[in-house]
Amino acid sequence: MTYWEAIQTLHKHFYISSRRNKIWQANSVAKYFYYALAVFIYAYFVWIGYKLADLKSIDNLGGYRFVYAVLPLFLFFDYLFRYTTDHRLLMHIRPYLLLSLPKHSYTDYLILRQLIVFKNANLLFLFIPFSIKTIIPELGTKALIGYTAGLYLLLLINGQFFQFTQVLTARGVRYWLIPILTYTSIALIAIFIPTPQTYFARCAEMGNAMIRGEFWIYALMVLVLIGMILLNRNVLEHRIREEQFSSTLSKSVKNNLKLTFFDRFKHIGEYLKIEFWTITRNKRIRLLFIFNTIGIIVFSMITAFDQESEIVQTNGFLYYSFIILGLSSLTRLMCYEGNYYECLLMQRNSIKNLLLAKYYFYTALLSIPLLAFLPVAIWGKVSFWTILAFALFTAGVTYRILFQMAVYNKVTFSLKATHTGKNTNTNYIQLVVTIIALFSPFPILAVGTFWLEQPILTNILLSLLGIIFIFTHRHWISTISQTMKDNQYEQLEGFQRSR
Repeated sequence: MTYWEAIQTLHKHFYISSRRNKIWQANSVAKYFYYALAVFIYAYFVWIGYKLADLKSIDNLGGYRFVYAVLPLFLFFDYLFRYTTDHRLLMHIRPYLLLSLPKHSYTDYLILRQLIVFKNANLLFLFIPFSIKTIIPELGTKALIGYTAGLYLLLLINGQFFQFTQVLTARGVRYWLIPILTYTSIALIAIFIPTPQTYFARCAEMGNAMIRGEFWIYALMVLVLIGMILLNRNVLEHRIREEQFSSTLSKSVKNNLKLTFFDRFKHIGEYLKIEFWTITRNKRIRLLFIFNTIGIIVFSMITAFDQESEIVQTNGFLYYSFIILGLSSLTRLMCYEGNYYECLLMQRNSIKNLLLAKYYFYTALLSIPLLAFLPVAIWGKVSFWTILAFALFTAGVTYRILFQMAVYNKVTFSLKATHTGKNTNTNYIQLVVTIIALFSPFPILAVGTFWLEQPILTNILLSLLGIIFIFTHRHWISTISQTMKDNQYEQLEGFQRSR
């Protein structure tokens, strides 16, 4: 098999695998809902692009120069968007590593797939409408081609940088310094430029070079892109080989935490210990928990010192701080347990006890945002009753929504694999449930806070709904566990096939 035949075969297998996946076939309604949401988001990008073009009326800030002036910020947002939407489990690599494929063919396919993925054009939905109102009136239609080509090359470079750092950050926290220092260094360039006028003039020079199609600027960007591809190729090859063929024995972990406190809860207590150890012993889950916790604390500090922090009560950021810990884990409910699902089925009431333990554990984690925002409430930046209302609503309504994923999740997630696992297919039901959980309190906020202008009424409604589902949690958890029991063989087959 030649190199290009291997590339074509990998692409064909990956395409067929995604089409034959039960998730693709079963979740048609959720899938089309996701497509409709994507169309809405891109339309929103177009609207933002037209609105940004209105800055042209401001002296020394308008025109096409604005995009190049804030390009580091846009590239940083593009990096974050890729991180939240792209999966580390890029394809079913493991079986192909044992085959006599041409050298680098599977890593090159991953890189090629990253280069042609539609996500590289996300920001163009913002940039092109902006250019229609700024470049065309000033420089004509032909200038739009150079403008778009230059920005697209920068997005391709950013995509390769993302894939390169994504591989490294999965190996340790210290590698997060690479993207942090990179984007910070680019942003700090503006500090060393004496005046905003000079900064925008420099940005205009770079933009004009792209627009005019000057050879040196495109040659430079192409060389940077090639360099990132070669670096990405080397790192990706090394890490995948290391992950699959490393013979190094894992170090034995001496756990001095006996967690005897949980013994008083009997069978549920054992599952509570598992939840605790899942976070403390697994690097990927532990890092996610740490970053989410840091994000909650940082946002609470910003809220405390920002004079405009009362906006938190109406725009949902406060609610996001309460659901982020549960949202990041409960959307994949039972996916990690799929590694030992047979053992759970062999024990009486194990599924129910496991779900109850998860509910109590993540309800207890709500104390983190409660404690983080308590000083903010004491200082009068946010009402204490608003904080309590969001906590109760999250523990009741939001968790009820997220726990429904225990019924729909049928794909096993490895606790260790970062690049060579099988869990690459998108569960569209997860996306829909996540969206519902994110926006569930906003109808109440819209009526109580915006329409009636009664935040107290909003807090009362959120609290009452939350309390109802909290007091009935054993009932709806029993219903979920019974549904899982009725579909146990179908779920078991899905977990076994995806290991």
